[in-house]
Amino acid sequence: MQKQLSYYLLAIIFILNSCSNEEYNYSVNTILPKTVKTIYSDHPKDNFSTDFIYDGNKIVSIRNKNEKRDYEYEGNNIVKETVYSLYKGEETKYAETNYSYKNDSLKTVTKFLNGEKIRYDYSYNNNGSITKEVYNLDNNTSKESKKSEKKLITIINGNIANLESDWGDDYDVISISKYEYDTNNNAFKNIAGLNLLLDQFSLDSGISLSSNNNIKRYKVNYKQGLLSNIAFEPYWFKMEYEYNKNGYPIKKTTYDYAERITEIVEYVY
Repeated sequence: MQKQLSYYLLAIIFILNSCSNEEYNYSVNTILPKTVKTIYSDHPKDNFSTDFIYDGNKIVSIRNKNEKRDYEYEGNNIVKETVYSLYKGEETKYAETNYSYKNDSLKTVTKFLNGEKIRYDYSYNNNGSITKEVYNLDNNTSKESKKSEKKLITIINGNIANLESDWGDDYDVISISKYEYDTNNNAFKNIAGLNLLLDQFSLDSGISLSSNNNIKRYKVNYKQGLLSNIAFEPYWFKMEYEYNKNGYPIKKTTYDYAERITEIVEYVY
Protein backbone atom coordinates (compact mmCIF):
# COMPACT_ATOMS: atom_id res chain seq x y z
CA MET A 1 0.00 0.00 0.00
CA GLN A 2 2.86 2.34 0.92
CA LYS A 3 4.55 1.60 -2.44
CA GLN A 4 1.34 2.40 -4.33
CA LEU A 5 0.92 5.65 -2.39
CA SER A 6 4.49 6.66 -3.16
CA TYR A 7 3.91 5.86 -6.84
CA TYR A 8 0.78 8.01 -7.00
CA LEU A 9 2.54 10.90 -5.24
CA LEU A 10 5.44 10.75 -7.69
CA ALA A 11 2.99 10.66 -10.62
CA ILE A 12 1.14 13.71 -9.30
CA ILE A 13 4.40 15.62 -8.79
CA PHE A 14 5.48 14.72 -12.34
CA ILE A 15 2.17 15.93 -13.80
CA LEU A 16 2.30 19.19 -11.81
CA ASN A 17 5.88 19.83 -12.92
CA SER A 18 4.95 19.13 -16.53
CA CYS A 19 2.02 21.53 -16.37
CA SER A 20 4.18 24.15 -14.70
CA ASN A 21 6.83 23.82 -17.43
CA GLU A 22 4.20 23.98 -20.16
CA GLU A 23 2.73 27.15 -18.67
CA TYR A 24 6.19 28.67 -18.37
CA ASN A 25 7.12 27.79 -21.95
CA TYR A 26 3.78 29.05 -23.20
CA SER A 27 4.20 32.40 -21.45
CA VAL A 28 7.77 32.82 -22.70
CA ASN A 29 6.91 31.91 -26.27
CA THR A 30 3.82 34.08 -26.51
CA ILE A 31 5.10 37.54 -25.67
CA LEU A 32 2.82 39.63 -27.87
CA PRO A 33 2.27 43.37 -28.36
CA LYS A 34 -1.08 44.53 -26.96
CA THR A 35 -0.77 48.17 -28.00
CA VAL A 36 1.57 50.04 -30.32
CA LYS A 37 1.66 53.83 -29.87
CA THR A 38 2.81 55.94 -32.81
CA ILE A 39 4.02 59.43 -31.86
CA TYR A 40 4.81 62.39 -34.13
CA SER A 41 6.61 65.03 -32.06
CA ASP A 42 6.01 67.81 -34.60
CA HIS A 43 2.36 66.89 -35.24
CA PRO A 44 0.90 65.50 -31.99
CA LYS A 45 -2.64 65.66 -33.42
CA ASP A 46 -1.64 62.82 -35.75
CA ASN A 47 -0.60 60.52 -32.90
CA PHE A 48 -2.50 57.26 -32.66
CA SER A 49 -2.55 53.89 -30.89
CA THR A 50 -3.00 50.48 -32.50
CA ASP A 51 -4.56 47.71 -30.41
CA PHE A 52 -4.12 43.97 -30.98
CA ILE A 53 -6.57 41.21 -30.06
CA TYR A 54 -5.45 37.55 -29.97
CA ASP A 55 -6.73 34.03 -29.57
CA GLY A 56 -3.69 32.41 -27.96
CA ASN A 57 -0.87 33.54 -30.25
CA LYS A 58 -3.15 33.93 -33.30
CA ILE A 59 -4.00 37.46 -34.33
CA VAL A 60 -7.75 38.08 -34.41
CA SER A 61 -7.98 41.81 -35.00
CA ILE A 62 -5.88 44.97 -35.26
CA ARG A 63 -7.52 48.35 -34.73
CA ASN A 64 -6.57 52.03 -34.65
CA LYS A 65 -8.47 55.27 -35.24
CA ASN A 66 -8.29 54.88 -39.02
CA GLU A 67 -8.98 51.23 -39.75
CA LYS A 68 -9.63 47.73 -38.46
CA ARG A 69 -8.16 44.47 -39.77
CA ASP A 70 -9.70 41.06 -39.08
CA TYR A 71 -7.84 37.77 -39.62
CA GLU A 72 -8.79 34.17 -40.28
CA TYR A 73 -6.63 31.05 -39.90
CA GLU A 74 -6.44 27.50 -41.17
CA GLY A 75 -4.29 25.68 -38.66
CA ASN A 76 -1.45 28.09 -37.89
CA ASN A 77 -1.54 29.82 -41.28
CA ILE A 78 -3.20 33.18 -41.88
CA VAL A 79 -5.54 32.68 -44.85
CA LYS A 80 -7.57 35.90 -44.91
CA GLU A 81 -7.32 39.56 -43.94
CA THR A 82 -10.31 41.91 -44.16
CA VAL A 83 -9.74 45.65 -43.82
CA TYR A 84 -12.36 48.21 -42.78
CA SER A 85 -12.04 51.98 -42.78
CA LEU A 86 -13.38 53.70 -39.67
CA TYR A 87 -15.19 57.02 -39.90
CA LYS A 88 -17.44 58.48 -37.22
CA GLY A 89 -17.89 55.07 -35.64
CA GLU A 90 -18.90 53.35 -38.88
CA GLU A 91 -16.97 50.47 -40.47
CA THR A 92 -16.72 50.26 -44.25
CA LYS A 93 -15.02 47.27 -45.85
CA TYR A 94 -12.59 48.36 -48.54
CA ALA A 95 -10.04 45.55 -48.91
CA GLU A 96 -9.78 41.77 -48.63
CA THR A 97 -6.69 39.63 -49.01
CA ASN A 98 -6.58 35.82 -49.32
CA TYR A 99 -3.39 33.83 -48.73
CA SER A 100 -2.63 30.31 -49.98
CA TYR A 101 0.39 28.14 -49.20
CA LYS A 102 2.38 25.23 -50.55
CA ASN A 103 4.84 23.20 -48.46
CA ASP A 104 4.42 25.70 -45.58
CA SER A 105 5.51 28.60 -47.79
CA LEU A 106 3.46 31.50 -49.15
CA LYS A 107 2.41 30.70 -52.71
CA THR A 108 -0.38 33.04 -53.83
CA VAL A 109 -1.85 36.27 -52.47
CA THR A 110 -5.12 37.57 -53.95
CA LYS A 111 -6.07 41.12 -53.02
CA PHE A 112 -9.42 42.82 -53.68
CA LEU A 113 -9.11 46.58 -53.31
CA ASN A 114 -11.61 49.26 -54.39
CA GLY A 115 -13.25 46.94 -56.89
CA GLU A 116 -9.95 45.76 -58.41
CA LYS A 117 -8.29 42.37 -58.11
CA ILE A 118 -4.53 41.86 -57.92
CA ARG A 119 -2.75 38.53 -57.56
CA TYR A 120 0.80 38.00 -56.36
CA ASP A 121 2.56 34.72 -57.12
CA TYR A 122 5.66 33.66 -55.18
CA SER A 123 8.21 31.18 -56.53
CA TYR A 124 11.22 29.87 -54.64
CA ASN A 125 14.56 29.83 -56.45
CA ASN A 126 17.44 27.39 -56.06
CA ASN A 127 19.71 30.10 -54.63
CA GLY A 128 17.27 30.76 -51.78
CA SER A 129 15.77 33.96 -53.20
CA ILE A 130 12.05 34.41 -53.82
CA THR A 131 10.47 35.88 -56.96
CA LYS A 132 7.21 37.81 -56.64
CA GLU A 133 5.16 38.36 -59.82
CA VAL A 134 2.04 40.49 -60.22
CA TYR A 135 -1.21 39.84 -62.13
CA ASN A 136 -4.13 42.22 -62.69
CA LEU A 137 -7.73 41.34 -63.42
CA ASP A 138 -9.44 43.23 -66.23
CA ASN A 139 -12.93 44.03 -64.89
CA ASN A 140 -14.33 44.29 -68.42
CA THR A 141 -13.05 40.96 -69.75
CA SER A 142 -12.53 39.12 -66.42
CA LYS A 143 -9.12 38.03 -67.72
CA GLU A 144 -5.89 38.20 -65.79
CA SER A 145 -2.80 39.76 -67.30
CA LYS A 146 0.75 39.48 -66.03
CA LYS A 147 2.37 42.82 -65.26
CA SER A 148 5.97 43.55 -66.18
CA GLU A 149 6.81 44.60 -62.62
CA LYS A 150 8.25 42.01 -60.23
CA LYS A 151 10.26 41.70 -57.02
CA LEU A 152 13.17 39.56 -55.91
CA ILE A 153 13.28 38.91 -52.15
CA THR A 154 16.31 37.65 -50.26
CA ILE A 155 15.84 36.38 -46.70
CA ILE A 156 18.70 35.83 -44.25
CA ASN A 157 18.14 34.43 -40.73
CA GLY A 158 14.40 34.94 -40.98
CA ASN A 159 14.69 38.59 -42.06
CA ILE A 160 14.15 40.25 -45.43
CA ALA A 161 17.68 41.46 -46.14
CA ASN A 162 17.28 42.60 -49.73
CA LEU A 163 14.27 43.56 -51.86
CA GLU A 164 14.86 44.29 -55.54
CA SER A 165 11.82 45.82 -57.26
CA ASP A 166 11.55 46.07 -61.03
CA TRP A 167 8.93 48.78 -61.58
CA GLY A 168 8.10 47.48 -65.06
CA ASP A 169 8.32 48.82 -68.59
CA ASP A 170 6.28 51.94 -67.86
CA TYR A 171 8.95 53.31 -65.51
CA ASP A 172 12.28 51.66 -66.46
CA VAL A 173 13.39 51.81 -62.84
CA ILE A 174 14.76 49.19 -60.46
CA SER A 175 14.82 50.00 -56.75
CA ILE A 176 17.04 48.02 -54.41
CA SER A 177 16.07 48.10 -50.72
CA LYS A 178 18.60 46.87 -48.19
CA TYR A 179 17.76 46.14 -44.56
CA GLU A 180 20.05 45.82 -41.57
CA TYR A 181 18.84 44.23 -38.31
CA ASP A 182 19.73 44.04 -34.67
CA THR A 183 19.97 40.70 -32.84
CA ASN A 184 16.98 41.29 -30.52
CA ASN A 185 13.41 40.01 -30.81
CA ASN A 186 10.94 41.58 -33.20
CA ALA A 187 7.82 42.66 -31.30
CA PHE A 188 5.63 40.64 -33.69
CA LYS A 189 7.72 37.47 -34.05
CA ASN A 190 5.45 35.28 -31.89
CA ILE A 191 2.25 35.95 -33.86
CA ALA A 192 1.33 32.62 -35.49
CA GLY A 193 1.81 32.53 -39.25
CA LEU A 194 3.16 36.05 -39.59
CA ASN A 195 6.64 34.90 -40.57
CA LEU A 196 5.20 33.27 -43.72
CA LEU A 197 3.72 36.50 -45.10
CA LEU A 198 7.08 37.81 -46.36
CA ASP A 199 6.55 41.41 -47.60
CA GLN A 200 2.77 41.29 -47.21
CA PHE A 201 2.37 42.54 -43.64
CA SER A 202 3.05 46.07 -42.44
CA LEU A 203 1.37 48.69 -40.29
CA ASP A 204 0.91 52.04 -42.07
CA SER A 205 4.35 51.76 -43.65
CA GLY A 206 6.17 50.05 -46.48
CA ILE A 207 8.43 48.15 -44.10
CA SER A 208 7.56 44.50 -43.59
CA LEU A 209 7.07 43.37 -40.00
CA SER A 210 7.25 39.61 -40.58
CA SER A 211 10.86 39.24 -39.43
CA ASN A 212 12.71 37.71 -36.49
CA ASN A 213 14.67 40.81 -35.52
CA ASN A 214 14.28 44.59 -35.64
CA ILE A 215 15.26 46.77 -38.59
CA LYS A 216 17.96 49.24 -37.59
CA ARG A 217 18.68 50.67 -41.05
CA TYR A 218 16.68 50.76 -44.27
CA LYS A 219 18.10 52.21 -47.49
CA VAL A 220 16.84 52.37 -51.07
CA ASN A 221 19.01 52.81 -54.17
CA TYR A 222 17.65 53.31 -57.68
CA LYS A 223 18.82 52.08 -61.06
CA GLN A 224 17.27 54.11 -63.87
CA GLY A 225 17.12 53.14 -67.52
CA LEU A 226 17.08 55.41 -70.57
CA LEU A 227 13.29 55.82 -70.44
CA SER A 228 13.18 56.98 -66.81
CA ASN A 229 12.79 60.69 -66.09
CA ILE A 230 12.06 60.47 -62.36
CA ALA A 231 14.04 62.55 -59.86
CA PHE A 232 14.67 60.66 -56.62
CA GLU A 233 15.57 62.14 -53.25
CA PRO A 234 17.79 60.23 -50.83
CA TYR A 235 15.70 57.58 -49.14
CA TRP A 236 16.95 55.86 -46.02
CA PHE A 237 15.90 55.51 -42.41
CA LYS A 238 17.74 54.68 -39.21
CA MET A 239 16.03 53.10 -36.19
CA GLU A 240 17.21 53.17 -32.57
CA TYR A 241 15.60 50.95 -29.92
CA GLU A 242 15.11 50.57 -26.21
CA TYR A 243 14.45 46.99 -25.03
CA ASN A 244 12.86 45.22 -22.09
CA LYS A 245 14.62 42.47 -20.10
CA ASN A 246 13.40 39.82 -22.58
CA GLY A 247 15.03 41.57 -25.53
CA TYR A 248 11.83 42.94 -27.08
CA PRO A 249 11.60 46.60 -28.12
CA ILE A 250 9.66 48.98 -25.89
CA LYS A 251 10.55 52.09 -27.89
CA LYS A 252 11.69 52.76 -31.44
CA THR A 253 12.89 56.13 -32.74
CA THR A 254 13.13 56.54 -36.51
CA TYR A 255 15.41 59.09 -38.22
CA ASP A 256 15.39 60.10 -41.89
CA TYR A 257 18.41 60.78 -44.13
CA ALA A 258 18.76 64.29 -42.63
CA GLU A 259 18.87 62.81 -39.08
CA ARG A 260 15.42 64.23 -38.31
CA ILE A 261 13.08 62.21 -36.09
CA THR A 262 10.17 61.08 -38.25
CA GLU A 263 8.30 59.08 -35.63
CA ILE A 264 8.52 57.38 -32.26
CA VAL A 265 6.85 54.03 -31.60
CA GLU A 266 6.19 52.62 -28.13
CA TYR A 267 5.28 48.95 -27.54
CA VAL A 268 3.10 47.69 -24.69
CA TYR A 269 3.04 43.91 -24.06
